[in-house]
Amino acid sequence: MKKKLLIIEAHSDDSAIGAAGFLEKFKNEYEFHFLLMTVSDIEMAHCGPLSREQRLQEYENYVGHFNGEWHQDLNVPINADARLDTIPKREIVGYIENVLNKIKPEAIIVQGPSFHHDHTIVYESTIAATRPTARHCPSEIYIMENPTYIHSLGPATDFRPDFYITLTEEQMQKKLDLFCQHFPSQLREASNFLSPEGIRSWSRYRGFECRHQYAEAFKTYQRVI
Repeated sequence: MKKKLLIIEAHSDDSAIGAAGFLEKFKNEYEFHFLLMTVSDIEMAHCGPLSREQRLQEYENYVGHFNGEWHQDLNVPINADARLDTIPKREIVGYIENVLNKIKPEAIIVQGPSFHHDHTIVYESTIAATRPTARHCPSEIYIMENPTYIHSLGPATDFRPDFYITLTEEQMQKKLDLFCQHFPSQLREASNFLSPEGIRSWSRYRGFECRHQYAEAFKTYQRVI
C-alpha cells in the first residue's frame, strides 16, 4: 500500500518550487494529500492583478497533476494571503489537526520559517498540530526549501539540509515545465530566484552539495523508524 504524504503550504506555488521533484519522482510510492492555507486576490508587481479564483484554479490543476486530494472546507484556504498573522493561530492549528486526524498521514512536508510571516505561521502551526500529545503525529516530518530562504539569516531560518532528493536533467526539466504550466502567474525574470533559471541554478547548487547533477534539499524535523 502507498504511504500517505500530506503537503502543507502557505501559498499555492510553495511546494512546486521546493518539492515538485520529490513529488514527481515518488508519485507511485505515495498517496498525496494537499493542504493549502491561504489564497487571496493579489496585486503582483511583475504580472499585475490576480484573482483568488484564478489562483485556486491553478492549484486545483497542480494537485490534479499528481492525482492528489486537496483538503479544503468552507474556511480553508483562508482569504488572508500575506495577512495570515491576522488570523488566530489556534484556528490555523485546528485546521491542520482536522486534516491530520482525518487522513492520518505517515509523512508530512511543510515549508520552513522565513522572512515571509505566512511561511513562519504555517510552519509553527504544523509543529504545534503534531506535538507529542496530539491525536495523530506522523512518523516523518520534513521541511522543504525555498530559494529565497537565503535572505533569512538566524538560528530559525539558517536552512541546513540533511536530506536530498537527486534529480537528473530530465527530472529537473519536468519540474520546471510543471511550474511554468501550472503557475504562469508566478514566473519571474531570469535574474530572480523564482524564475525557471533561478530554480534550476539553486537545484544545481544543492546538487553539488550531494555530488549529483541537481537536487532538492530538505531538513528532517522528525523521523521515527
